[in-house]
Amino acid sequence: PALASLNGSLSCMSKTWMDPNNGGIPPDFKVKARFGNPEFRTWHARLVERSYGIVRCLMDCHVKYSSAIHAAAAAGEEVVNVDGLTKKQILKECYEQGYSVASNEGHAIFLQQHKESSAECVSSSKQEDIIAELRAYLHDSFGHPIRIDYGTGHESSFIVFLLSLCKIGCFRWGGANKKENIDNNNNGGGDDKNKSNPPPEVIGLASLSLFHAYLNVTRGLQRDYMLEPAGSHGVWGLDDYHCVPFYLGACQMMAREQWQKDQRAKKRTNDVKVEPEQGTGTDAEAEAANRMPDNPYLPETSSHGADQPTPVDTHLDNDIWLPSIIHDRPVLEAQRSTYLYLSCIYFIQQIKPKVPFFESSPMLNDISQIGGGWSKVSSGLLRLYEGEVLDKMPVVQHFVFGKIFSANWSPSRKTPLEAPKKTFINGPMGEECTAPGASGGDVSAQRAPALTSYPGGMPPTRAPWAK
Repeated sequence: PALASLNGSLSCMSKTWMDPNNGGIPPDFKVKARFGNPEFRTWHARLVERSYGIVRCLMDCHVKYSSAIHAAAAAGEEVVNVDGLTKKQILKECYEQGYSVASNEGHAIFLQQHKESSAECVSSSKQEDIIAELRAYLHDSFGHPIRIDYGTGHESSFIVFLLSLCKIGCFRWGGANKKENIDNNNNGGGDDKNKSNPPPEVIGLASLSLFHAYLNVTRGLQRDYMLEPAGSHGVWGLDDYHCVPFYLGACQMMAREQWQKDQRAKKRTNDVKVEPEQGTGTDAEAEAANRMPDNPYLPETSSHGADQPTPVDTHLDNDIWLPSIIHDRPVLEAQRSTYLYLSCIYFIQQIKPKVPFFESSPMLNDISQIGGGWSKVSSGLLRLYEGEVLDKMPVVQHFVFGKIFSANWSPSRKTPLEAPKKTFINGPMGEECTAPGASGGDVSAQRAPALTSYPGGMPPTRAPWAK
């Protein structure tokens, strides 16, 4: 329920917040700048204003429905005892609530309702602390309002936001309630391995669905407000703005690849062979009989947005996709709303239509030639993300730590860092020079002596501006 509410809020942000016909904030076309439309600051101010309602709504949906659905699932029932709604109806209602609270009309109504009921909430103080921490991660997930830029550090903030939701139990239907999860985080138990943690398959499906909705927002910001790439390596980097979607997309492709292998092995084990009888049936019927069921590692189609096409051709027995599939234009157009990796490639080609792909994205083009399959691609992208993002001080220095996402590790350096006593420059005769001012006294007396003789007998050429 919580993730359905967040999905609805992200959908509202992508569809209405930049649309002037729906009270959105369009870019200022009079500004003549290569990067950074100043109207993005107004958009980010709206995010700060409405983030409280967005976070509060998803937490309320989790508390209201998750325990009831968990009890109904344990009893083998389809209808839960919360207003008599089924599981699908609850998800739809939470999606609509999340969409409403991010809209112009629903935001004011939501705040007024919770202002009146805030005094009745017993654990409001702890809830407010959690909401404040989640809001900080959400604010940093869509770019910097002063620099008007966006990069891998901002998408990492969205990863931290999802991690925090997972720690407080929002990735699970039932189990411990929100108050117990908050108490566990306050007691430092947020990093412990809990039996109630969701399985990797659940986390994978939720991440794919939410990242589809998240990318719809960030791509609109990058395209309309021309956000400057933060820390980009240019054409020699993976992408101007993103890294995580490529890794998640490669994992999705790897899961699809493994799923197809399992299906073929199951077919061989059962010795099932479907062939149309002579004189009956059509080629279409034979193809439908050979078609595998839908892949379980696909996100829900309801989160893709109405502007994206529905995939027309999916999982056939002989439908093997290597990393070089990104060069197949019909596949990109048909499957971009389903597979995250193809969606990222398609967006690059859309914003750089007149540039050959091997020139605009040489690293991605080289990745498409890898012969080790998607497992090798995903492992390489994970190492790239760890080395180029998580290991970089300019990125991680902006992370906000709190009770959920806490900095509870031991520092690797035991002693404080001191300035070096010696320089790395040797003197004219090979001796090591002492750094100026390192041992006190006159700084000029500690400098290396002037050269009186030069190697080869020829002095170096002086620069024209040297005095």
